[in-house]
Amino acid sequence: MRALTFSEYGPASVLEVADVPEPHAGPGHIRVGVRASGLTPADCHLRSGRFRAMAPLRLPHVLGMDAAGVVDEVGPGVTGIRPGDEVFGIVEVAQLGGANAEYAVLAAWAPKPDALSWEQAGGAAGNVETATRALDRLEIGTGTTLLIEGAAGGVGT
Repeated sequence: MRALTFSEYGPASVLEVADVPEPHAGPGHIRVGVRASGLTPADCHLRSGRFRAMAPLRLPHVLGMDAAGVVDEVGPGVTGIRPGDEVFGIVEVAQLGGANAEYAVLAAWAPKPDALSWEQAGGAAGNVETATRALDRLEIGTGTTLLIEGAAGGVGT
């Protein structure tokens, strides 16, 4: 399968499209045929080597944490989803990448809203999950008004 990879840390010029082995859905995961995937500032820091001390990568590395696509494999223990479903989601955080490829294994996902294009959904999952987690921790309930002053970036928006 083709994927966006890098084999050494450095500037954007170290990126290349390469053939890599296809991943497969393990327990609790799904695999999607990727229609769109995101590239975040964190991906750029991983590629540059800036996060090397706290997040060492096995090289070559496939970039990308967010993806949207069509489910084609469902791992053991996964219920409520089947091949052919359209979803958006994120790869396993410990993996720190793998979504900028023809296929990606997602650890967290949701149905792709019809109102989002593939491109919008392909870059939204990490931000949506982070914002949702923050709101859940604040225990924001129905009918509550929350003012978020100075919100910026994907999560804040």
